[in-house]
Amino acid sequence: MIAVVGIRMKGWESLIDKKIREAIEQGEFDDLSGKGRPIDLSENPFEDPDWRLAHRMLRNAGFAPAWIEERKDIDNDLEAARTIMARAWLVKKNARGEHSRSAEARWRKALADFREKATELNRRIDLWNLKAPDVGFHRKRIAIDQEIQRIQLKKETAVLYSVRAKTSMSFRADTKLPLPMSPVPASR
Repeated sequence: MIAVVGIRMKGWESLIDKKIREAIEQGEFDDLSGKGRPIDLSENPFEDPDWRLAHRMLRNAGFAPAWIEERKDIDNDLEAARTIMARAWLVKKNARGEHSRSAEARWRKALADFREKATELNRRIDLWNLKAPDVGFHRKRIAIDQEIQRIQLKKETAVLYSVRAKTSMSFRADTKLPLPMSPVPASR
């Protein structure tokens, strides 16, 4: 069945090529409007003609359609929330002695704030997905627990590597040069 479809497609393609070649030979493309000038690609042929002028004015002023601006806002808000959580995690992992209790409290507050912000962003993503003109533009919801684990693993590995590099070094026996240390993943 697949081979038959492939043969038919090749047949159609050669038929189409043949028809275009015949039309060129007969001069049917000689009197087209715009001949010799570049094609104007500034207008989107799939855009609603009623909105074309408004979109052109917004584009010229440096704006994008509202649904694109909303996507940018969602992405920026998510990145800001990630940064705040990552900083709190780094402070918690590096805190020693009397500072560890306050760092733990700061981490718990950052987690609660991130969960609240991510929940709000998920609601905004749901609404945004309804506004997006095509399913291909849809954004995935934020997997809150996965985001938290990603920050913890990323920061914990970096912290462990820096601590190991400062506290213990292996040396090559023949040159007394330090061997490169590879980061060790945190054990759970």
